[in-house]
Amino acid sequence: MKRWKLIFLIVLILMIVGALGYAEYIHFKTKQANHQIDQAIHQMGIPEKEQIVIEKPKYNAEVFGNEWFTKVITTKKDYQTWKKIVRTNHEFLNGEKLTSKNKGKLDSVSSCELTYSFTYESVNKSVDVDLVYGGNSVTKKQENTYFAYKISRK
Repeated sequence: MKRWKLIFLIVLILMIVGALGYAEYIHFKTKQANHQIDQAIHQMGIPEKEQIVIEKPKYNAEVFGNEWFTKVITTKKDYQTWKKIVRTNHEFLNGEKLTSKNKGKLDSVSSCELTYSFTYESVNKSVDVDLVYGGNSVTKKQENTYFAYKISRK
């Protein structure tokens, strides 16, 4: 019976070490991705004081496949623009009517519908950015009209 206890203990330790190793790997890769995304944000000309993080970098992966990390931000200027649009039109950008029940969303930065979505792909070490207007990709006109910072197209 003692032999089975020893085998069980060894297997348990290996599982714990493996899980901790994987967690540390994800932490390291997420930190690396966040650094790359922050560089892309800096290249867009968005000052650090202006940034509001809505969604911290998240680890995503296919089974035995590519890894990617997403980070969503808005800016203080875009947040103010969004609130002004919603109050003027009495409607959120996604089409939902502004009512007394959902008016509190205007006080929550996480509800802002003018966002910048950054994706870091570890396989090719690149960062892509998408501007999002009410949950949808923006048109060039929306980008020029509503967003404080533009995607530099080289």
